[in-house]
Amino acid sequence: MRHPHTHLSRLVLACACALASMPAFAIFQNGGFEANAYTGWTVAGGVNPGLLGSPPFTGASVQINPGAPGPASIVGPGSTDPRAPQIQLPRVGQYTAKLNDEATGALVTTLRQVDTVSNADIDPADGVPHIRFAFAPVLEDPNHSPQEQPYFYVSVKDLTDNSVLFEQFAYSGQAGVQFLPGTGSWKYLPFQDVDAVLPLSAIGHQVELTVIAADCSLGGHGGYVYVDGFGSAHVPPGGTPGGTPHAVPALGPAGLGLLGGLLALVAGWRARTRRA
Repeated sequence: MRHPHTHLSRLVLACACALASMPAFAIFQNGGFEANAYTGWTVAGGVNPGLLGSPPFTGASVQINPGAPGPASIVGPGSTDPRAPQIQLPRVGQYTAKLNDEATGALVTTLRQVDTVSNADIDPADGVPHIRFAFAPVLEDPNHSPQEQPYFYVSVKDLTDNSVLFEQFAYSGQAGVQFLPGTGSWKYLPFQDVDAVLPLSAIGHQVELTVIAADCSLGGHGGYVYVDGFGSAHVPPGGTPGGTPHAVPALGPAGLGLLGGLLALVAGWRARTRRA
């Protein structure tokens, strides 16, 4: 018969292995969508009436009329995109978020989260905080006028000092954007890895992450964006399409605390059994 602490040790080892395989994203809650849901995020949207003004467009050009938000889903292991088959899914961990979809209707889907920069977001390699994530837009290109095209928008803003830390906007087929040809009239970008470097003075500041994906404003062509890996940790290289995804090999503060508690439990159990 095995000693009872053998079973406990095995349990702790299993828990430690599970913790070690969990992605650690620090700043954003559920930043890797590993809850297989949008827990911690605000999903909204409405109807795309077209972009305001003329190119070059920015976030200030975005207009969203009231209406039901566009769809938002989570894709898991083994997923592929038939319109952009070279996009590697999932991007990080087991799940990747998909905002909007290939359906039509002039729909807009928005994703937002506000969080606070902390010391946990400092990269020891350079001693300053980072915000990192990955996104991949897939847009149909109907060759409408620029303000009517499907588009995507991604931004990170410091709400404390009102500065823009990262911003990217593009409509389908926009000149100067290296879209790749998908199937039919679809175009896409492979996952773009963002690394926004913040000054040390940003510790304690609130930041807002925003992602927007929109159909064309005329209602007949779709557009969507995959997003993943929001946090301060490095976004690792993606796996092969439909293959085994990679996870960030690091523990967050909560994971470290739990692992430490488990190890202390084993040490205490072993001490008691030796005295018995």
